Amino acid sequence: MPFRPIIVIRSALAFVLPPIVGMLLFVVCLPFGRRRAINLGIGVVTRLGLGLAGIRLQVEGEAALLSQRPAVFVINHQSGTDPIIVASLVRRNMVAIGKHELQFHPLLGPLMKMFGTVFVKREQGIGPQVLAPLLPALAAGDAVLLAPEGRRSRDGQLQPFKPGALWLAQQSGAPLIPIVLHNSGEILPAKGLLMKPGTVRITVLPPQPATLTTEQLRQVFARALA
Repeated sequence: MPFRPIIVIRSALAFVLPPIVGMLLFVVCLPFGRRRAINLGIGVVTRLGLGLAGIRLQVEGEAALLSQRPAVFVINHQSGTDPIIVASLVRRNMVAIGKHELQFHPLLGPLMKMFGTVFVKREQGIGPQVLAPLLPALAAGDAVLLAPEGRRSRDGQLQPFKPGALWLAQQSGAPLIPIVLHNSGEILPAKGLLMKPGTVRITVLPPQPATLTTEQLRQVFARALA
C-alpha cells in the first residue's frame, strides 16, 4: 500500500482533475457532434480518474456483451466509484441515472449534465414514471445504466431491488445485462473520502429475462457475489 500522503494526493487529483478535463474536452469537441463529444469525454474522464486513483479492473464473464446496443445495464451499488468504473466498461452511447443532489456538485454536476445524465430524487424511487424519458434513448440504440438498489449499500450487502430496470427492458425490448461489482466498496467505502488503489473484480453475466421479479433479479446478483 502506498504511503498515505500519496494516496491523499492521488485521490484528490482523481476527484478534481477528470471532471475539469472532461468539461473542457466536451466544449472543444461539441462542434463535431454531441454524441461524439460525450463518448470521447466518457473515455478520457474514466481512464484518467481510474489511472490517477490507481484502480485496476479485472473483468470476468461475457465481457463482449458490454458492446451490446441497445441494452439495459444493471449494477449492484457498493461505492461512489461505481459510476466511473462501469462507465469505463460501457464507454459509449450510454445514458446514466444519478441522484438529484449530484447536479449541484460544483464539478460533477456540470459534467454529468453535459453527458446527459438523468437526475432523480430519492423519494421518487426508480419507477416507470421516472424512467419513461429513457425509452427514446433505448429506441435510438443507446444503453441505459442504473443501479436497481437505488442507493449504495452501507455494509456491502445487497439491498432490495426496485422494478425500474425490469420495466425498461420490458418496454424497450432491450436485453437486461447484469454487471456484478465484487469489491468496489473496498476502494471507496460508504462515507469514505479517499479512493484506495486496488483491483476491482467485475463479472458480466448473460442477459436476463425481463420477466424476472425484482427478488429473482436480486438473487442473480447474490449468486454471483457468493
